[in-house]
Amino acid sequence: MQKFFVSLMFIVILVGCTSTKTKDSELSLNEVVENYIKVYQARSDFERFLAFYSDDVVLEDMLYGYKTTTKQQLGDFFNWNAEQVHVLDSNKTFSVEQTIISQEQGTAVLRGTFNLFSYNGQQLGPWRFTTVLKFNDAGLIYYQQDWINYYPRSFVLEAPNLNTDK
Repeated sequence: MQKFFVSLMFIVILVGCTSTKTKDSELSLNEVVENYIKVYQARSDFERFLAFYSDDVVLEDMLYGYKTTTKQQLGDFFNWNAEQVHVLDSNKTFSVEQTIISQEQGTAVLRGTFNLFSYNGQQLGPWRFTTVLKFNDAGLIYYQQDWINYYPRSFVLEAPNLNTDK
């Protein structure tokens, strides 16, 4: 009887150890989103920023009317190295007021404000934004939808209608 009890306890412990997830090798979605925000806010390591995205990422900037379907296109769109963007007042690129994360749906929603900046010598911002990020099983962003309150409106006057693009 004692041998049976010891064997049963060993099996329970063994099954318990093999069914737990290891946090060392796999970041939670919360950690991935937190890292993404820090890298994007710092705006200093473009390759690290692009590493958060899958190769077939879709980005839809709903007000600007721009859509990408590959990481290459996304990189060309953001292109930190070529842009003449300078954040003013020693702030981060943007601040986040709200983050909503659904681990089950692999989705994060960020709401915040792009801080005052200059673009090609023109002072712009602050611009409020809402961004939806969807993550694949590998923890990479495969879909991003941006809603940015661009001002002046001249940025979006000629924007194509993404409502007709499915």
